[in-house]
Order: sequence, then structure tokens, then C-alpha cells
Amino acid sequence: MSDAVSFPLLNPDLNQILLVIGRKGSGKSVFAREVFMSWPYIDKFVIDPTGDADPGPGATTIRTLPAQLPEGIRKGDFKTTRWIADPSSKTYREDLDRAVGLALYPKHRRVLLWVDEAGEVFPAGRTGPSARTLLQQSRHWYASLIACTPRPVTIDPLLLSQADRVVIYDLPHPRDRERVAAGIGVPPGDLNRALDETRARGPHWYLLYDARAHELYRCPPLPISAGYKHAEQ
Repeated sequence: MSDAVSFPLLNPDLNQILLVIGRKGSGKSVFAREVFMSWPYIDKFVIDPTGDADPGPGATTIRTLPAQLPEGIRKGDFKTTRWIADPSSKTYREDLDRAVGLALYPKHRRVLLWVDEAGEVFPAGRTGPSARTLLQQSRHWYASLIACTPRPVTIDPLLLSQADRVVIYDLPHPRDRERVAAGIGVPPGDLNRALDETRARGPHWYLLYDARAHELYRCPPLPISAGYKHAEQ
């Protein structure tokens, strides 16, 4: 494992899946937001089941799903849309999957999707058809995904195995650690030691697994952009 050195930079021109894991307050939402905000030249969409995600300035928040995500009038005019789901809706599950479909269609448009609660949108054994398409065929579409979850055992195993990068913050539960180790192909003992050593460094340190290089990196806390407000509505 490479320790606290620069890891391979993310290439925003590639369609890819980033999975961000960690207990509440460990730093995963900050990581997701910073990557989401810095990703250039792309339309952006947030599926926010809890209303906690902060996509940054310029985003439009909606509570009713449109037939299609808004597009800029001119070339280079990219839109950021945040949809706050209604868990009390009778069609809540169907709505979540339909929202994923908005990132897939029209197929020619590049979209970056941030799912703030992956266990709701990609639940183990109950992933909807649009969400399954994104996980299985992401490289054949123009959609990239940033997904966050505190409990890897609750999500569809495809999300873990298909992720191009897995960002791992503090993860105390043994079953979660076992699931991650199996999903990324790292011996459980090695991952346990790496996580324990990373937690000892201080708050918000994290591990980053790069699937293409099959490398695990230990990384220092990310700086937070000015204006970050958790759960801003």
C-alpha cells in the first residue's frame, strides 16, 4: 500500500463509478461533494433521499421528477440539478430508479450522478432496472456515478465490484470490512490493518482503492471548499 502520497488523478473524460464508504461523520459526503463540484464539462444530477447533500452554488433543487434533465441552451452551458426524494410516496422505490434513468437518457449526453444514500437506490437484492443498467453497463453509456453509503453490506454487490475507485473512511463494523475486502480483492487482514492504521492518523483520513491499478492508497483529509453547508435545503 502506498502511504499518503499522490494517487492517480481522476480522468473526468472517462465514464466511471466511485463508491465512497464510511460511518456517519467520517468524511464521505465531503469527499463526494468536492469531486462532484470539481468534475468539469458535464451535466450533474443529485439523487438526495434525505435532503442532506450539498451540490454547491448554482444547483437547482427540485422535488418533482421531470421527464428529462434540463439542458443548457448553448454549448458549454452545463446544469446541476438536485432532486430531494419523498420517502413517504407510494412510488418511492420506483421514483428512485426512474431518477437513475434520467442520468442514462438521452444516451448521448454526459451526466455525472451523485447518489447520497446508495443503500436506498442500489439495495442488495432489490436494485431496479435503471440502476442495474448503470452498474452493469456504465462504460457503454455517458453516465458516471458517485455513490455514498455507511454500510457496504446493505448495497448491491455489483456497486462494489464495478467501482473504478472505492474510497474508504472509518468503517468499524467487521461485516462491512469483510464485504469490502471480498469486493475489491484485498485480503481481509490487510484491509483491517490498513483501516486501523488510517484511523490512528486522525479524523477524515481515508483509504482509496484504484481498481485499474489494483492499488490501495492512504490519503490525508481533503480540504473543504468555502461555503460548504451540510444538509442545506
